[in-house]
Amino acid sequence: MIGADGREYSGSLEELRQWAQDGRLGPSTLVWSAVDERWIEASGRHELAWDLPSPPPPAPVRDEGEPSRLRDAGFVPRLLACVADWMIILFLVDLVLLPWQEEIRSLLEQVQVQLDSRGDSLPDLALLVRLQALFAALCTGVSLTYMVGFMGRWGATPGKRMVGLSVVTLEGGRPGYPAAFRRYLAGLLTVFSLGLGYLLILGPSRRALHDLISGTRVVFAPRD
Repeated sequence: MIGADGREYSGSLEELRQWAQDGRLGPSTLVWSAVDERWIEASGRHELAWDLPSPPPPAPVRDEGEPSRLRDAGFVPRLLACVADWMIILFLVDLVLLPWQEEIRSLLEQVQVQLDSRGDSLPDLALLVRLQALFAALCTGVSLTYMVGFMGRWGATPGKRMVGLSVVTLEGGRPGYPAAFRRYLAGLLTVFSLGLGYLLILGPSRRALHDLISGTRVVFAPRD
C-alpha cells in the first residue's frame, strides 16, 4: 500500500486488515495486489471492504430559516415596531369613523360639557361608558384584523417589517392564522398585566408573556 507519507509498505492480507483496523489504511489508500497487478483504492478491494473504517457522516446542512440561525429581537426594536403598528391602527380607526364623524363629534361635545360642568351633579356615567365602549370596540376590531391578518399571512405586521422583524414559531416556521389569533389574545393578557409582560423581553429568552403563551418568537427577519 501507499502510506500517508507517500512510501510503499508491503504485507500479507491479514496485515493489511490489521492496518485498516489501526487506522493506517483508509478507504482511499492505494493498494496493489499480485492478483490483478494494479493500484486501486482500498474501498475497491472486496478483501478489505469489511475491515475499512466507516466514513464519517456528512455534516448536516442547515437551512437559513432554521431557528438556530435566527436572532431574537430585543426590547428596543420591538418597541419601535409596536409604536409603528399602533400608529397605523389608529389611522385605520379614524378611517372607519369617517362616516360617523358628526355623531362622534356630538358625543364628544356632550362628554366635554359634563366634564367641564361645576356643581354637585354626577356626570352621566352611561354616556362615558358608551364613548369608551365605542372606541374600545373599534380599536379591538381593527387591531384584531390587522394583527392576525398580517401575521397569519406573512408572519409580520407592517410595523415589524419596517424594523426588519418577523414572528416565527419555536421551530422557525410561519405562525399561521390560528397561532396569530392565539398570540393576539395572549397579548391582551400582557396589556392587562400593566405592561409587565413586556419586561420579560429583557430576559435571556427575549420573549414577552404573549410569546411564551402562544409559543412564538420575534426575530430579525433573515435576509435573502
